[in-house]
Amino acid sequence: MDAYYHSDKILLEKIIQDLEKSSSTDKTDDIIIVKGWLESLKEDEEEPDIEVRNALKDRVFNIPDLNKEKLTLFCNFMDFYDLDSNVMIARKAIIKFISSNETEIQEVLLAMLANLLCLSIKEDNYNYVEYLVTSSEKLPLKPQFFFYKDMICFYKYLSSYHFNHNKDDLNTCLTIISNVKLAEMSEYGSELEKFLNNHI
Repeated sequence: MDAYYHSDKILLEKIIQDLEKSSSTDKTDDIIIVKGWLESLKEDEEEPDIEVRNALKDRVFNIPDLNKEKLTLFCNFMDFYDLDSNVMIARKAIIKFISSNETEIQEVLLAMLANLLCLSIKEDNYNYVEYLVTSSEKLPLKPQFFFYKDMICFYKYLSSYHFNHNKDDLNTCLTIISNVKLAEMSEYGSELEKFLNNHI
């Protein structure tokens, strides 16, 4: 996770090599997941590893019930699905878990909503923004949720700017980016800045 949030492809490659040398019996699953993180860092113009993407999608669909494990796996690799599939799975998760009082479930739901907002804007599809933001507002604010709530806020104001070009919305997005960088997530903040510049 640390390597991913720092966009450290070299460290992720090293983790894969270490896992391959490992004598762990369940290393195959771990290798696929780390390869998935590496795959998630690819730029749009880079060649996707279809085998890795399909293996992760199969893992999600091979878990029979929509539970925390399946939701977490789905959340981590949502960018491997098309938007309609993402929305379909997300709606099921929201219906099932939105009233849950379990902190871990709430956190995964918020991460999923933030990811889906990002993917929707990336595809220039604003049809789901209001539903996703409204769903996120039904979940409480707890200290460990701050990052996800902050990201949802970013996408909410970026969407608003898309429609009304209000400078206040843009300034709010810039403030969020600044806060992310101040929190020593400079690589993530730079990616967010790039995202903002591509969608204003």
